[in-house]
Amino acid sequence: MEFGAHVGLHNSNQIPRRSNMYSSRIGVMELNELLDAPQDVAAWRLDESELLDLVPALSLMMRRCEALRVRMMHEIDQRCAAENAGASSPGAWLAGTTGMTPGRANQVVTLGNQLVRNPAVATAFDAGAIDIDHVRVILGFLASLPDNLADRFPADHDPTGTDTDDADLPWNAADVDAATACAEYLLFAAHGEDSLVLAKRARALKQIIESEDEGKPRDAENPDLNEFFASPTLGGRVHLKGTLDAESGELLLTALSALSKPRPGATSRDGASDRDDRTPAQRRAEALTDIVRAYLNSGQAPDEGGERPNLTVFVDANDLASASRTPEDAPEPDGHSPHRSAASKRGPAWMPWLGPISQRLAARISCDAVITPITMDDEGTPLDVGRSTRLVNRRMRRALHARDGGCAFPGCTRPAAWTEAHHIKHWSNGGHTKLSNLVLLCRFHHQLIHKNDWEVFIGDDGHPWFRPPRWIDSQRSPRPAHNRQNRFTFAA
Repeated sequence: MEFGAHVGLHNSNQIPRRSNMYSSRIGVMELNELLDAPQDVAAWRLDESELLDLVPALSLMMRRCEALRVRMMHEIDQRCAAENAGASSPGAWLAGTTGMTPGRANQVVTLGNQLVRNPAVATAFDAGAIDIDHVRVILGFLASLPDNLADRFPADHDPTGTDTDDADLPWNAADVDAATACAEYLLFAAHGEDSLVLAKRARALKQIIESEDEGKPRDAENPDLNEFFASPTLGGRVHLKGTLDAESGELLLTALSALSKPRPGATSRDGASDRDDRTPAQRRAEALTDIVRAYLNSGQAPDEGGERPNLTVFVDANDLASASRTPEDAPEPDGHSPHRSAASKRGPAWMPWLGPISQRLAARISCDAVITPITMDDEGTPLDVGRSTRLVNRRMRRALHARDGGCAFPGCTRPAAWTEAHHIKHWSNGGHTKLSNLVLLCRFHHQLIHKNDWEVFIGDDGHPWFRPPRWIDSQRSPRPAHNRQNRFTFAA
């Protein structure tokens, strides 16, 4: 059968064409003139009605052009024209002449070969009724159908599970085989759905078709196919990659959902309730970090090496004290800054998995940590290991929860469960672990405080107050903690 032949679908007059959506007043000739020199089109001269007509018309033409390229590449493949021109394959020729990636070019060639066997899909594609992503979903579904599908579903059975008496359906299941009925069902659905929704519909249809008693679990539900890679990079970051079965994936997405929602003021440096300018990917990354931190802090993780697993940092005590000082610290008697030079450091802070980290990060992590002092000689050999002590114990954290209620930074709404206890005067510089020297901060605002942009102190009322940098407020007027601010607003 000729590729792209106008083979109509069964009852094809019932299938709405996407082109009917575009009641464009822009004619084909006018559109072609615009495409002759698109860089010269002055979009600002077009009125709103012209713009609203032009974009859908362009989208329809792009779909048809994509279908035409697939059809032409299939013809090049059939004639071996690419090989005759000296290319190793049609895909290599397409990639070389267009700058397309080899993988994408080979997909175009493969798509043309598949459409030959599915003329109904090819017809809808040529007409612009569906786009290339819809085509991939439908062809991928058809390729996954078992060979004995006809034996499972007799001619009078509708595998889609829909009512065949419904006048809106694009076929009569009694007149077509099961595979054709499935294809026409998906073509009909593709008219009003994007490819992601269509893919879910295709998976649901496959669930109906496949038998539940075949023994082997479906790939989407097979935990044996799960993979997760967490690979440290040479630059000191961790690259994550993996795939999960449906149940595990649903658990992960559910856990991430609530924690990765946009939070007004979450990234605000001035405490204002402005929009959350983090990307969705950044929000998910922070949510995953919060989930892991909460799990490790819960004490539910199994022991590893005789200890409960948690974040471990090795750092010289003098280096940590130096990194924890603020610019307001008094200078030494000789007038020099209390910060030692980098050359005087014993070495960088260190984590077991990722290796060296900055002293600033070590100082922030150590604010709310279990401290184990280790005495070492000049050669780095341990001489004595002291008793491990948690800086902020459970009783102290409960008191902080009661006082601060969550992240105390103005405008932040993070709950107490997702906060860290920050030492206003770092413990390595003589700061005590008591309410008058502690404040709860979320990870973002904990980092912000350690950058010295803001100053936090405990006021005469016994609650945290925040003094902004001069570039926000030249007077540096103190601002109350978030929950105190809410109470003030309520009282007013």
